[in-house]
Amino acid sequence: MENSKGIFKRYMHVVIPVEVVLGLVYLVAGFIAIINWYLGTTGAGEFLYSDYVPGDLGICLVMLSIGLLMILSAYYWFKRKPVKSLAATTLGLGLAVAAMVMQVLAIIASWLDGIIVGEPIAYEELVMGFLRAEALLGYIALPLFYISLRILSKITT
Repeated sequence: MENSKGIFKRYMHVVIPVEVVLGLVYLVAGFIAIINWYLGTTGAGEFLYSDYVPGDLGICLVMLSIGLLMILSAYYWFKRKPVKSLAATTLGLGLAVAAMVMQVLAIIASWLDGIIVGEPIAYEELVMGFLRAEALLGYIALPLFYISLRILSKITT
């Protein structure tokens, strides 16, 4: 059986490049969200990708935090601090999965509300809810989060 250090090293060689790209995408989405929020409050212009990235300050802060944690994980890996790298990875991916779950629960609540009240259900709105940035990026982060939790449990036992 392979020791936990070898598994961890193999894992990080695969996850770090994916995490850097995902972190950069989260940062870009966070900056687009803050731009949309600013444009929404001032009415200064057209929104950027408003169907996918809402003009919500809370989502902006969450996305920027996730992106920075993922980039921080790569930084710690290259500074030869694997425990801090795994901690930043697990925290960033955990936040990403939590944001995705919140978005999916909001979609389900909207759908159930339409059924209970008897209003016609806008299926396009439901589909666009599943394609919002925090949900779409969370789908990508979900398997990485599972893997990081498995590695964390192997290291701690």
